[in-house]
Amino acid sequence: MEKQFFDWDYSTDSDILNIHKVDKKTKGSAELGDFTVDFDDNDNVIGIEIIHAAEFFKEVSITKTQLEDIKNAKILVDTRNPKYTLIFIGLILADEIERMIPLPAPVCVC
Repeated sequence: MEKQFFDWDYSTDSDILNIHKVDKKTKGSAELGDFTVDFDDNDNVIGIEIIHAAEFFKEVSITKTQLEDIKNAKILVDTRNPKYTLIFIGLILADEIERMIPLPAPVCVC
C-alpha cells in the first residue's frame, strides 16, 4: 500500500481546517453543509475543508486550542460499500493520540 502524505492548515481567524493530499490536483469538489470534499481526475477523495471547525470538533471533545496545535492530519476513505464512500478525518494532537472522526454523511458515488 502506498504511503500518503497530507498538508493541513487550521486558521483560528476563519475557523477553517483544510486537509489535502500532497502533490494532488483538485478536479472537482462537492459541498456537504460545512464540508467541502475535493476529488482528483479519478474521483478519489484528495482533500477536505471544514468551516466552523471548532463547532464540529467540539462534538467529539476536541477544543479550538487543540486544533491550533495539530501534529498530523490525514483523510481515510472507506470504499467497501460500492454505493457510498465513508470519509474519516485522522488527527494527532499534542497528546500524540490519534483520533478518527467520521464525516457526518457518506458521499454517494452514483
